[in-house]
Amino acid sequence: MKKEKLTQVLVVAALIFLTALCRLITNELQMWNFTAIGASALFAGVTIRDKRYAYAIPLFTLFLTDLFFEFFTNIKGFYGIGMLFVYGAFLLITLIGTQLKKINALSIFFAAIGSGLLFFFITNFGVWASGNYYPHTFNGLMTCLAAGVPFYKNDLFGSFFLNTIMGHVFYSAVLFGAYAIIKRYAFHQHQLA
Repeated sequence: MKKEKLTQVLVVAALIFLTALCRLITNELQMWNFTAIGASALFAGVTIRDKRYAYAIPLFTLFLTDLFFEFFTNIKGFYGIGMLFVYGAFLLITLIGTQLKKINALSIFFAAIGSGLLFFFITNFGVWASGNYYPHTFNGLMTCLAAGVPFYKNDLFGSFFLNTIMGHVFYSAVLFGAYAIIKRYAFHQHQLA
């Protein structure tokens, strides 16, 4: 890998690992669903050309934060088969990022909204499919999805829309904005030297 490409991957990885810190802080503040970690999967899919790293870095970051929760807090980091749906959602969000053809603010905005919705549907589907809380029927699935929305009322903004959807949009804007600034100034300065 060229030095310039390696530097770029390391910068992206550093920004993604900062999302882990953000996840730890927001969970400590009981802002469960307003987290940057979901946006990191989209960010990796868009910015990292080597797909192995694009998928591995956000998953590794999620895994590290889950380990931290499990061993150093009273939050369960690992809570059963439903976790496969969380990790699977991250893989699909990364896939969305890899498939974006035109990268601009509007496409990132819509991808962030879509990834927030996708995460909600996949993880709640996981609750329905892997548990015995709801009947394994279409009505049971709809009940599970409907029950997932009020879960957000205790979050920071008290709203599914503001916590999940706008959380993905906000943190995507932060990640892509920070990356654009770093690329513009740090990489440009490096090329001039």
